[in-house]
Amino acid sequence: MRRMLARCSIGFWLTVLGGTQWVGGSVRAELPASPAPGSPTSAVEERLRRLEEVNARLLERLDRDRDESAQRYRALENRYLELQRRMGEPLPTPTPSPEAGVPAAVGEATARRSHLGRPGELGKASEGRELPLKARFADGFQLASKDEEFDLRFHVLNQTDSEIFAPNDRTFGKSGLYIPRVRLYLEGRLTRLWDYEVSLQRSLEGSWDLLDGNLNFHPSDAFQVKFGRQLVPYSYDWFDHLEQYFITPERALFPLNFGLSRQAGLMGWGHAREGKLDWALGVFNGHLTGLADNNPNLEGVGYLNFRPFLNSERFPALHHLNVGASGSIGEITRSETPLPMRTSVQSSDNDEAAEDATAVFLVFNEGAVYQGARQFAAIHLAYYYRSLSFESEWNIGRFQMTRPGLGSKPEIPVGGFHAAVSYFLTGEQIERRSAVQPLRPFQPLKGEWGLGAFEPFLRYSHLNLGANLFTEGLAEGNLWSNDAGMIDLGMNWYPNRWVKFYLTWQHAMFGSPVLINEAKNTFGSDMDLFWLRGQVYF
Repeated sequence: MRRMLARCSIGFWLTVLGGTQWVGGSVRAELPASPAPGSPTSAVEERLRRLEEVNARLLERLDRDRDESAQRYRALENRYLELQRRMGEPLPTPTPSPEAGVPAAVGEATARRSHLGRPGELGKASEGRELPLKARFADGFQLASKDEEFDLRFHVLNQTDSEIFAPNDRTFGKSGLYIPRVRLYLEGRLTRLWDYEVSLQRSLEGSWDLLDGNLNFHPSDAFQVKFGRQLVPYSYDWFDHLEQYFITPERALFPLNFGLSRQAGLMGWGHAREGKLDWALGVFNGHLTGLADNNPNLEGVGYLNFRPFLNSERFPALHHLNVGASGSIGEITRSETPLPMRTSVQSSDNDEAAEDATAVFLVFNEGAVYQGARQFAAIHLAYYYRSLSFESEWNIGRFQMTRPGLGSKPEIPVGGFHAAVSYFLTGEQIERRSAVQPLRPFQPLKGEWGLGAFEPFLRYSHLNLGANLFTEGLAEGNLWSNDAGMIDLGMNWYPNRWVKFYLTWQHAMFGSPVLINEAKNTFGSDMDLFWLRGQVYF
């Protein structure tokens, strides 16, 4: 048995040894023969070495060409961007292919149509270009394209009044808190030839409505054409500066009650002769109350303002002397209900809020209406020098009225004037009524503990209407007065550029006693109002 196992083991190892020798022989047969020691390099290895050297030189040249190409591309790109900046064009932004199915991203050069488009266009992409914008904040917030071709300015005006009337138990004029104005202004430019303005106002009655809505063709400062709802160029008190820049909280008696305010119309206007001449000439719809144009006839209005010594080296103190005139002529062919004559707050409607916020010295009889010819004229003088402001205007006019049962249209004469003066005690200097930047603003959170700007003011105004109002039965002479004078004395405080407070005592004097309390049948010849107004405008 052991012999058999021995024979089997010997046979197994002989078989393994034989297989190993066969495999080794096969492998040796496939390998190339090694060169003999000291023999020259084979042709194949020489070719491989040369090929590696060529590849190395090609890679080195490729890297060098790539660097040179990148430098040339950057130089061309910089020249292209410089040319675009000089031409004022927006820089291009890569836009993904519309076939890519990628959702629109912020910054892509496509715009979305608004919901105001035609049916079926909602959300469709429209062709457009992306404009790089710059933003700034001064009197308002502005977004503008870098080439200044397009811009949008946003302003807010908010005024809140605290009023205390004396005597207080009045039918017209009740002590309380009132919001005479909240305004939202949107204005700007659509290319350098076109300006636009859209503004909304919430008045005393609490409803929002259109204040301004116009488009202005602006080929030059000296000649412009504006059409739409806008300020009418009658009276310096109306046309030169807005309510947020007033010396006193509100306008004087004549412009308060007979100013043409804002109307729809077409107006040519401009600032000519290097700012020495302001002019305006236009046609308007000729209404005094409300927002709707219900007068089919047009009214012609003109305005001139001269600064004869502007930039004069001989008379530097008279640089900002303003003299001028304005006027209007028209006809009311459709009856228009007149508003009461008021002392302190201007409103285009006759509602409960307006009755409570201001005293009244003349109410027209039921059924009395404006109808017929109407003409107004005014001359003005204003002067601004360093910290001093002085404004004055004299107004005259006449208009026709009628009532049921009156066969004629009596002509009612009206006249008035006012003069206002103010002075900045804290040293601020102005050239016209505009935004005031205090020299030492009061902004504690920024570490600025100045007093702000203080401006005391005084104004006297007067208004007189023809006595034929009473003789023709258009108003009751035993209840109301056709003559009023008014003193406004107070102080303006500007903590900073955007906030302003008016502290005012207003004393009104009437030519004859007027109805104070209808229920008690009490009358008075004067009225006092203690008035605090807070204003924010930016």
